[in-house]
Amino acid sequence: MTRKLLLLAPALFLSAVFFKGLSQPPVSAAGQLDAPLPPDEAGQKKAIAEIIAKAQDFEKNLPDFACTQFSHHSVDVKATNQWKTIETINEQLVFSKGQAQYKLVAVNGKKAGENDKPPASAVPVSEFIKVMHEIFDPSAKAGMVWTNWESVRGHRVHMITFVVTQENSQVTVGKSKGIQTGLAGYIYADADTYAVLRVVAAPTGIPKTYPIQSVTFDINYDFARVGDKVYLLPLKADFRQKEGKGQIWDEVELKDFRKP
Repeated sequence: MTRKLLLLAPALFLSAVFFKGLSQPPVSAAGQLDAPLPPDEAGQKKAIAEIIAKAQDFEKNLPDFACTQFSHHSVDVKATNQWKTIETINEQLVFSKGQAQYKLVAVNGKKAGENDKPPASAVPVSEFIKVMHEIFDPSAKAGMVWTNWESVRGHRVHMITFVVTQENSQVTVGKSKGIQTGLAGYIYADADTYAVLRVVAAPTGIPKTYPIQSVTFDINYDFARVGDKVYLLPLKADFRQKEGKGQIWDEVELKDFRKP
């Protein structure tokens, strides 16, 4: 019981802090008439074990695919939630043999030239893979607690609270090498397949004197057809960062999956 309370404490803090300003969290399934009772302790442990195993296979199960990727880069110079979109980016992505290749189509609605390169603000698809490693690699030794039934885009999901301590973390904040931080948040995994459909989290332990005061992200995955098969693929992500007196907001969404 003590261990569970210690793990849930960050969840209470995170729900009050980093959901603020992010896309709304899933509607709770607790009030639904057909919501099942929580699994017993053995069922919760089984669910977490299945989720970990499925997540650890995510990268190797990614197919070769092509899609359209849209990115938005916005800033709020005074941290008053007065956002201004700086760049809207349209790219064609080809993901083959674990490598991503991008072709810039347009920036701010203007057709890109042959030699134009994506702006530095564009979020790469590798971020979706990186997050899986930061949480589910065995070296992360993430503490996980089954928390509730929830709903994500019509899927009933296991909501799992997780904590990765700073000493075990692969997470860094800042440019160049950055600083190592912990990571805490929520995992939402499909009740039937145990596939991770959403991760909402924030690095922990950022020093108060560090130029970047906070980072939050909301990353989503979903099932999509490529050719004649259905795969779990990156869907969309929302990254926010408070630095100095301002804030940065990067969004990315992948659409129209097909064979490369």
